[in-house]
This record gives sequence, C-alpha cells and structure tokens, in this order.
Amino acid sequence: MKEESDFKNVTIIGCGLIGGSIGLALKKNNRSLTVFGVDRAEFLAKALHSGAIDKGSEDIEEGVKGADIVILATPIKEIINLLTKLKLWLPANCLLTDTGSTKMAIMAEAEQVFSDKVDFIGGHPLAGLEKGGIANASADLFVGKPYLVIPKKGNSSSAHEKMSSLISQIGAIEIKMDASEHDCVVALVSHLPQLIAVIMSNMLGLLVKKNKNEQYFKISGNVFQEMTRVATSPFNIWKDIYQTNDKFTIDFIVELEDWLDKVKEKIAHNPAALEEDFERAKYFKEQMLKMTG
Repeated sequence: MKEESDFKNVTIIGCGLIGGSIGLALKKNNRSLTVFGVDRAEFLAKALHSGAIDKGSEDIEEGVKGADIVILATPIKEIINLLTKLKLWLPANCLLTDTGSTKMAIMAEAEQVFSDKVDFIGGHPLAGLEKGGIANASADLFVGKPYLVIPKKGNSSSAHEKMSSLISQIGAIEIKMDASEHDCVVALVSHLPQLIAVIMSNMLGLLVKKNKNEQYFKISGNVFQEMTRVATSPFNIWKDIYQTNDKFTIDFIVELEDWLDKVKEKIAHNPAALEEDFERAKYFKEQMLKMTG
C-alpha cells in the first residue's frame, strides 16, 4: 500500500456484530492501529472488554477527530441520518464508508450531502450472522467473504487505496459494483431468502400449533434447519432493508411466485417434467461452488 493511503486511526460508529468484528479483525491483523468506537455506553463497555476497540465515546464529533477512516456500522436509516451530521465534523482526507445492506438510498444521500472533495465509498461485507450484537463478533468473520464496494463519483485514489487496504486487513475479498446492481443481486441472494426462512419457520410453527404436536420440531431435518437458520435474525435490521430495497425484493417475489406456479402445474400434471429444473439447478449450484469453494 502506498504511503498516502496509510491509516493509523479508525473510528467505528456502531459497535455491534459487524462493527465489532471489523474492530477485532483490524486489531488482530494490525496491532499498530488505534480503533475508536462510538455507541451507547453499555455497548462501548462490551466492545472495550472484547478488545474490538481501544477507546470509545458516545459523542460522534469527539469520535471522528483525527480519524483516517470512519466506518458507519449502524442500521441503514441511521447511516443515512448520520451523513449530514458527519459533513461538519470529518477531518480532511478522511475516508468515510459504511456497511449497510442496501446501497441506492445511502449512495443517493451521500451524493446529495457531500461534494466531490469528501471521500465516501459505500461498502457491504457479506458476512452477517443470524445473531447480532458485539457478543457474537469475531475477528475471523470476514475471512474469505465478499466485501462489496460502491464508489462515489470523484473519489480520490488515496480513498480507494485505503478502502482496499481495510478490506484486505480484515481478510475479505473486494468486489466493486454500482448501487443499483448491488441492490438487485442482494435482493435475490439475501433479502428474498430471509423472507423464505421466515415463512417456512412460521409454516412449521403454525402446523405444530394446529395439530398440537411439538414432535414436528424434532423431525425437521438438516435441510429445513439450514433453510430456516436466519429466521432468528433481528427484525430491526431487516425493517430498514425492506424499506430501502422494496422494488427489487418485490420483483423477485413476483418471479418466485411465477416459478412456484410452474412447479405446481408440473407436480399436478407431469411430475417427471421437474427433472429439467433439477438438472439445471444442479448445474448452477456446481458453478456456484466453483466460485465460492
């Protein structure tokens, strides 16, 4: 990494699962860094105890003083609200980035709030867990995982180098794309599967209730458990996601409905016709495994 992109002071606003894991990963892989956390006192105490941050404050203005990189690791709506506040307090040559799960709304606000002189680069590490909070943070959470990067017009080369170095230091793999493409693909690979997990978990629970037989929970096999793993994810995170990525999520729900209608017809009239779907799915899954290991 070139000298102009070196950074020594990182501020993380939001010391939960993602923010805490970034702090732990940075401290594990670069002990010379100082990581400053901004959050409520109870969460700062846990982050300090875990070693995710070196010091902390509830005051945002204090937290960003002298920062080379500021990372917004809060829910999406809070990220959007923070952008205007941070405009007044960011140090010169500071990289501002975020970890939000949707990007069009965040990038639109950043384009409106910041001039080309402010380096904001959107970010989204694809490494969440079904359980949130600093208690579940891990220094290895991002190792080998994709980290989606959405640049803003006018970003400096130094900002890009800082972003790439940050991602490298936590062990993730950088993938660049624009905001619209990002929101489209994550709607399919993340936001729709979350809804399916919620629906399937509810379906089983309601069947248990209807038939008054809790043994059904015991006989739900590995496939069902895997498909509903994220059903325990906290709703406060997903509320913002669906509010800011409603269009693409609804588009894929409509496409899923079309798929289910076709499958239903095949099961009703010609189950053997499902073989083509199974074979095609097997091929695509094998291609996926080649890319993801």
